[in-house]
Amino acid sequence: MNQESLYFLLIITVLLLIIIPIVYFISKRRNKFIELSFSNLANEILKENNEALNKNNFERLQETLAPFKEQINQLNAQISDLKKEQARAKENFSLQVEKVVEQTTKISVDADNLTNALKSDSKAQGAWGEMVLERTLEESGLRQGIDYELQKSFKDKSGKNYIPDAVIYLPDNRNIIIDSKVSLTAYSKYVEAKDSQEGEAFLKEHIKSIKNHMKGLVEKDYNSLEGINAPDYVLIFVPLESALSSALKADWDIQRLAMQNQMGFVTPINLISILRMAESLWKLDSQNKNAQDIAKRAGLMIDKFNGLNNDIKDLKRHLNLSISALEGAENKLINGNGNLFSQAKELEQLGAKTKKKLSDN
Repeated sequence: MNQESLYFLLIITVLLLIIIPIVYFISKRRNKFIELSFSNLANEILKENNEALNKNNFERLQETLAPFKEQINQLNAQISDLKKEQARAKENFSLQVEKVVEQTTKISVDADNLTNALKSDSKAQGAWGEMVLERTLEESGLRQGIDYELQKSFKDKSGKNYIPDAVIYLPDNRNIIIDSKVSLTAYSKYVEAKDSQEGEAFLKEHIKSIKNHMKGLVEKDYNSLEGINAPDYVLIFVPLESALSSALKADWDIQRLAMQNQMGFVTPINLISILRMAESLWKLDSQNKNAQDIAKRAGLMIDKFNGLNNDIKDLKRHLNLSISALEGAENKLINGNGNLFSQAKELEQLGAKTKKKLSDN
């Protein structure tokens, strides 16, 4: 082997020693790069899969929970409505309780007033009776000062003053007088009697008290009072139903005496009915007055109609006369023998000079 060959072989060997490490290094770096790229790619794919999976799971979870969410909303709405209904029910219940308490208090007060009145003297009993009468009148629908008066003073022919407890005004200047001064002292003793014998004695005393009161009303002679027409009836107001029924049951002669003297007994219950009848009478009277006004207006309208009819007949007669006069004038002008138009036409034909020729029409 010559020197040149050795030299060439040496160069090749040196180059191989240089190239092989370089190739190995490049190959190793390339593998690491490929490995890293593959790892990154795998991570990205896994991340995307996880995100897609999480999104899919979230959507599925939302779809699954949607009905529960709707039911929860409905439940919340029902609970809210229930709370509102409970609040309204509580408020209504409170109002009802207040009314019951108010009515109970009123009953208790009335009972206390009744007890105190029965145990008091006649003057206190009269005041209590007047109070019950006034309350009954207020609840009747009649108007104080218009339909009725309370404690109004009237004079008789001698100038003596009388003060009826109430005067009810009726149509056609009629009146009803109400008296509420019946004594209940004997009746209270009758109720508290220890035995039947004692009770019977007090009941008779109660009946006698009522009869004496009736006699006193007869002596007052309300028919003679100025400002009050002869009353249809004088009503004796008894504020206790049992006080009246006990007396009538024991002695019906009380009722007979009352009717003979144009009197009648009333209690708060049947007085309301009588007052409602009085109110109905006023309404009927108002309707009758309206009917009379309507009839009066109808009569006036019929009179006006007859007058207008006569005027139309006169106008028609005068119109016919005017038409006849117009036709007569027309005949003289145009249609009749020797009318003015034909004469004017002849004059025109004879040569009378005119600015405008006469029309044949």
